[in-house]
Amino acid sequence: MFLQLRVDGVLMRLRDTRLHCFFGEHNKSVILRESCWRETTFQALSSKGYPSDLATYSDPSIIADRLPIVMQKTQKLNFGVPCKK
Repeated sequence: MFLQLRVDGVLMRLRDTRLHCFFGEHNKSVILRESCWRETTFQALSSKGYPSDLATYSDPSIIADRLPIVMQKTQKLNFGVPCKK
């Protein structure tokens, strides 16, 4: 899941959540949820020499590399599904 918020001339915010599912043997499976929050102001971007043209920031994949990470965490869920015979 990916969310981009852009308040033109004020703020840029990206929220990225990814799920990874690993299905193992002997009913041992894992789901990982990775969350990454990135955020900064347009003023902070321009002070680092990035362009102030709003059209430059229409592609989230380009923006993500320019925004600092505010929060990043990984959660792990271990589970086993019982087999019915």
